[in-house]
Amino acid sequence: MKRLWRFIVGSLTAIGAMVVTTVIISVGLAIYGSSGVKSLPDRMVLRVNFEGEIQDRRKSDSFLFEDQDLVLREVIMGLRAAAMDERVSGLSVYMGGFGISLSAAQELRAAISELRDAGKTARLFTEDLGGLGGGSAAYYLASGFDEIWVQPSGGVGLIGISMEIPYARGMLDKLEVEPRFGQRHEYKSSPESITGYAMSDPARENLQTLLDSLYGQLVAGVAESRGFNEAEVRKLVDNGPYLAREALDVGLIDRIGYWDEFVAEGMGVEGMEVEGEEVEKVFLEDYLAGIDRPNSEGPKVALIYGNGTIDMGGGDDGDGFEGGGFMAHRVADAFSDATDDDEIKAILFRINSPGGSYIASDIVWREVRRASAAGKPVIVSMGATAASGGYFVAMPADRVIAQPGTITGSIGVFGGKVITEKLWARFGVTWDELHAGENAGMWSFIRDFPVGGEKRFREMLDFIYADFTAKAMEDRGMDAGQMDQVARGRIWTGKDALDNGLVDALGGYDEAVTEVKKALGLDAEDGITLALWPKPQSPFDEMMKLLQGNGMPLAQLGAGLFGAEEASVIGEISGRIGLSAEDLDMLKPPVGVVQMPPMRLRY
Repeated sequence: MKRLWRFIVGSLTAIGAMVVTTVIISVGLAIYGSSGVKSLPDRMVLRVNFEGEIQDRRKSDSFLFEDQDLVLREVIMGLRAAAMDERVSGLSVYMGGFGISLSAAQELRAAISELRDAGKTARLFTEDLGGLGGGSAAYYLASGFDEIWVQPSGGVGLIGISMEIPYARGMLDKLEVEPRFGQRHEYKSSPESITGYAMSDPARENLQTLLDSLYGQLVAGVAESRGFNEAEVRKLVDNGPYLAREALDVGLIDRIGYWDEFVAEGMGVEGMEVEGEEVEKVFLEDYLAGIDRPNSEGPKVALIYGNGTIDMGGGDDGDGFEGGGFMAHRVADAFSDATDDDEIKAILFRINSPGGSYIASDIVWREVRRASAAGKPVIVSMGATAASGGYFVAMPADRVIAQPGTITGSIGVFGGKVITEKLWARFGVTWDELHAGENAGMWSFIRDFPVGGEKRFREMLDFIYADFTAKAMEDRGMDAGQMDQVARGRIWTGKDALDNGLVDALGGYDEAVTEVKKALGLDAEDGITLALWPKPQSPFDEMMKLLQGNGMPLAQLGAGLFGAEEASVIGEISGRIGLSAEDLDMLKPPVGVVQMPPMRLRY
């Protein structure tokens, strides 16, 4: 009776939610459909707010997601257009609570540098540059401006780069859970978070090399833009963080003041005049809506994104309501369609992924190679991370472009499971077993591998590693000795990956577009038409998807709103002993995983 009542209430709630959503969407569509493009003034300063997180791609083009984080490609596009636009006299940026990777900061700095080289001014205001929380990457970006303002109560958190990795073996010991994992090879340190108590020596060696490379890039960039030598920057880093007055005294910032003072001097643009003419502020989104976007005419090039953890399936892949991850079938289908479409002349593949499933990665690898073999040049642009499976799907491309601060490589594999029999026994739960087949229970997370099961598991890891390295050797033109020097799970920055042959050039979207033009035999000034592939959903399609519960039956949607109990034995038992089904997700056996370790970088 309780379940029936919950179903009825859940269903009615779902129906009510759909009615409300329909009204909201109807109003939104009317607004969306009637909005016009504003004309741009004759003299203007481009205004950009750097807040939240900068994303690789837009969640959706519909009105439902108007308030989104910045999209890197659109910001770059706006800055480059402004550099060539005689009506734009400068750039005014507000930065607040801005999270950014070093690779994204490098791409933005390059665009800001291009704008400054064109004779435009670039000024930045912030209340705080991570003075009480760390802000090395944010300061690295800020240092690319002509002038940096910080609020009197703020500071500058130029303190370097750190890395933290959790190790759960001690917790598992207390729970009497036994890990059974394997890795190929010593630098593939991902499973150590479960099997170990601290970093192994090979992991420490590799990850320290990675940090040193990133840190060297940060130091060199700050030194170049602020007029220091690198030794001076390293000393400044070691003495940080800084209060605003201290940062001004040592030359890290240019002005101390509040926002109204920044505005009063014309930096915020209000009331500003240049050569006797009034200058208007134009926000980035309005500017992009009022210009002829570059790369909008010429041969059609498919832009395909691969964002997030690589997994099987054909879901939204980071688009629409669910967010999703790097869904292999969706990306592979996009490649297949682009390969078979005569209008598509090349493919730009933007990857921002730490890796994931080996089989899912191999699905995408095949379609990337098939596209290239069919005469459709594939150019990869790597974002903050394109490692392990993220590198696997990149390596068959015609050209691979990375930022110096991109994290890539990690050619290796791990897999395994945990044994939880003793944990269950602590709660008075015992498990019995029947099986037909000697290795039928090898992936049970209750008991250890059967006699022959562990041998087969190790052989599977050997096969995956051999397959990964063989394909990498062929795709990158290396012999076995060269591959052994760059593989074995080693992680590289983009700068070091260029030196060892894993990528072809350094840069961001602009460099990738240049490579596309070269592959098509075009001149640098020739245009191309970048088309998001697969095509984004229209607002109407998104509305229908929402009303249909993203493909879920109405009863399931209603029950989901109220958190229905797991209809499984494990769900029932775990609920009674205080463990949810989500708590047990970590117990699922990750077999054939080509993924980065769970490290947290602090820039």
